[in-house]
Amino acid sequence: MTLKPIRPGDCIGLVAPGSPFDRTKFQIACDLLERQGYRVSTGVNAFKSRGYVAGAESARAADLVNAFLDPEIAAVISIRGGYGSGCMLPWLAFSKIRDRLKPFVGYSDVTFLHLSFQAALGWATFHGPNLMDLAENPESAIKLLQSLQGERDFSFEFTDDRILQEGVASGRLVGGNLTCLVHLMGTPYFPDLEGCILFIEDCNEQLYRLDRCINQLKLGRVLDRLAGFIMGRFTGCGDESELQAMVSHYVRPFRFPVVAGLPFGHIPENEILPLGIPFLLNTYEHTLRPLASPFDPVA
Repeated sequence: MTLKPIRPGDCIGLVAPGSPFDRTKFQIACDLLERQGYRVSTGVNAFKSRGYVAGAESARAADLVNAFLDPEIAAVISIRGGYGSGCMLPWLAFSKIRDRLKPFVGYSDVTFLHLSFQAALGWATFHGPNLMDLAENPESAIKLLQSLQGERDFSFEFTDDRILQEGVASGRLVGGNLTCLVHLMGTPYFPDLEGCILFIEDCNEQLYRLDRCINQLKLGRVLDRLAGFIMGRFTGCGDESELQAMVSHYVRPFRFPVVAGLPFGHIPENEILPLGIPFLLNTYEHTLRPLASPFDPVA
């Protein structure tokens, strides 16, 4: 099963798995995609609202499934994160979309979907801007489309001050928002992390709450199984040095490499990161690079 790059003229499906969204920003972002030569198709239930979520779980799940089933849609982008993606997991018909792999993009609350797609289907997905982010940072739309067109190699370099623990590791890259990831532990939607490189990021969480999450990874024997550990940005989470010291305390007993502060997360430059494919993390060469293309068949 091959993940196909998109091309101008293709249709991009837009779904709302989490919270409601601003209609004005939505239209701005759609106009950006259309000016780059793409068509957009919005889920029929996307504009619904039920309090702090974008409609009923069954309706949000139906839009997502239909976007993968629709032969006219070449890629699927989440409109917004917020809250709600995890609630609709029991409504997702994974068996219907198993052979309908398409580029899927989102972050934050969308972590629930990234992890469940990897656990249930073994899919490669893209941690990157939600549609609403494109309205506020038009340059990110260009980067996103270049990524989905297969024009970027997804390699990243980092400096010495980003290294918390030295080493070299290879493994499938899995993760996303730390709080969401921890909330999936113990469910059928949590992927096997044996030999993986774990990526985490978060936003507006106090240090003790993040400590609680990392401790849960320790107690749940997740840290024991990892090959490597990557921290993106932790926006609005207090002093970075205190955060890194806390994480270092937990990972010190393990021999895997650890880097922090990479440009992924709740930041304007939120880089696109393919999840579910093998990466090589090498602190001696200061690089994180994929060992396979997300557009090749996923093993």
